[in-house]
Amino acid sequence: MRVHSWNQPFDDAGVAQLGRVLPRFLTGRRWFRAKARTIASLNIRDQIQIPNMNAVLLVIEIEYHDGARDEYFFPVSLRPSANFVQSSEVVARLEAPDGSIGTLTEATVEPGFREALLEAVVCNRTWEGQNGSLTGRRESALDRFSSPSAGQIDSSLSRSEQSNTSIVYENKYILKIFRKLEEGINPEIEIGAFLTQRGFQHIPAVLGTIDYHVRESKACFAAAVLEEFVPNRGDAWRYTLESLAAFFERASAAGAPPALPAQHPLNLMAQDLPVEVRGLLGEYATSVHTLGKRTAQMHAALTDETGGPDFAPEPFTRADGEKLFQDLIAQADIALELLRRKLPTLLDCDEDARHLLRLESELTNRFEPLRQLTVSTARIRHHGDYHLGQVLYTGADFIIIDFEGEPVRTIEERRRKALAMRDVAGMVRSFQYAAFAALFGQTSGEPPQGEQTPTLEAWAALWTPWVSALYLNAYFEESRGLKFVPETDRERRVLLDAFLLQKALYELAYELNNRPDWVRIPLRGILSLIAG
Repeated sequence: MRVHSWNQPFDDAGVAQLGRVLPRFLTGRRWFRAKARTIASLNIRDQIQIPNMNAVLLVIEIEYHDGARDEYFFPVSLRPSANFVQSSEVVARLEAPDGSIGTLTEATVEPGFREALLEAVVCNRTWEGQNGSLTGRRESALDRFSSPSAGQIDSSLSRSEQSNTSIVYENKYILKIFRKLEEGINPEIEIGAFLTQRGFQHIPAVLGTIDYHVRESKACFAAAVLEEFVPNRGDAWRYTLESLAAFFERASAAGAPPALPAQHPLNLMAQDLPVEVRGLLGEYATSVHTLGKRTAQMHAALTDETGGPDFAPEPFTRADGEKLFQDLIAQADIALELLRRKLPTLLDCDEDARHLLRLESELTNRFEPLRQLTVSTARIRHHGDYHLGQVLYTGADFIIIDFEGEPVRTIEERRRKALAMRDVAGMVRSFQYAAFAALFGQTSGEPPQGEQTPTLEAWAALWTPWVSALYLNAYFEESRGLKFVPETDRERRVLLDAFLLQKALYELAYELNNRPDWVRIPLRGILSLIAG
């Protein structure tokens, strides 16, 4: 890119050049959500200069060939340098009229920029741009922490980047940047602040926010949230895979699995865990019981009547049931149509894919019981994208994170009240997902080979329902008699099965678009749910 000057790189000519080079960079980012779409054009809607440094916060509008539009928050840093720096975070090579060169880099790699963001929250700073402003705001919970001194706090980018970018400050704070800008109340901030104010101990406390305000339209977008950093040993997904690796190692030494009848986890809840199964599960049996309790406690906290209309529980009506049924049918149609289109590329799992497509009518019939079901439980605010990757493991307990909801849904959909069983099913489905992932080589050890595979699959078929039963037993025991808990066994079964299938269909579409090598996991999961 040719720039007019290092201080004003984004004049009309610079913006036009950036529009040509940036799409390739964006599509390689994990946080860019529209990988299945083709970018038609890119425009810069706003530029916000960071005081006293060569960094600019860009608000980028992207238009796709299908007519859809998105806005992204993209901070960049200019590095005048005699040598062009090679890095995965370099957007472009820059050249000034005097012949000097430099780089345009993703600004989050710059320590000074990361410190400026923290200072904006702590000190309630506002940065003005061409068309809007960025405003930091501290919450009262931050008063419990000693304020950082300027230039004296180390920071680093979190390695677990997904749909957002997270910055860790000395294992004390974590700032999550929402890369995709969406107008409205972000549920990550809304629910996190609600639970923080009520003293719920099993989430990171919300300490502050950064908002982007558009001057002309008065629209407000959540740009970032500052939260307490909770020391941990990684997320519960990794912990579960490690536990599964140990389980398979012990199971291999034990030989063939015991001849126990296959049962639904809800039926297993009433039975004592066999001694031999408890021995094979090890400490994970206790951990998953704790996780069930924490889930119930989270739901109980979210039903606090003092939270106003946005949090007050509401009855689940016949109309709600019909809408849920139609939503599930629509999700099945979308996932299966995507599967048909991607079928020629699925070399490792085309047999499972074809088998599922032949069972399409049987799959959709699985949702039919919802139409006759009388639902006694209330709709509540909930997590919305609950699985093992959304929970941190401290070594002794669990911390629930990421209340943003499923990224493909709108903010309005993610803020909508729903049945708590949707979260419960999300976690149970995550146990099933982990078992398949372990079998397919996602654990730290080697994947099973040859004659060993069928035996380990049989052990996985034992692990999954018993772990799910332990979780469900703890959840229902902890939440007994509360408004969000289904009253009858039939209601629990119909709702759990429907939400399990919904989650597996969501996973299928996600993996088809983002990780084709993982598609066989949700495929196998859907087939097992239909057969169950």
